[in-house]
Amino acid sequence: MSLRLFTTLVFLGTALTWVSWGLVINFFNPTDLGPLGFMMFYLTLFLALAGSIFLISDWVKAKLLRNTLLLFRLRTSVRHAIFFSMFLVGWLFLKSLTLAVWWTVVLFILTLTVLEFLFISLNKHKGSYYEGAN
Repeated sequence: MSLRLFTTLVFLGTALTWVSWGLVINFFNPTDLGPLGFMMFYLTLFLALAGSIFLISDWVKAKLLRNTLLLFRLRTSVRHAIFFSMFLVGWLFLKSLTLAVWWTVVLFILTLTVLEFLFISLNKHKGSYYEGAN
């Protein structure tokens, strides 16, 4: 699959999930649907944010880090988009339950930071991120 096709599919999927999130907000009453309505709200928001953050971060990384291998750049962009979307949606969920005090948000950030360092350490032995480093 080419990069252009992949980016186009991600863009179309992201646009579709933003439309879906808008439809969930406008046409569904979460008190009538119960947990299903909340799950649809948070899932569509997570997917829309992840797609948008991926597209923006990949574009920025393509402009700033020109020597980075494509696979590593895409892998990092996907991981960062998922983690940042998890943070935003998780914070929104905690806020809706009135559990978003400063120490729970700090614990959530620390958990995501530990996960990021875990992924970095797992990728460290797999080779260089740059084309001309070997």
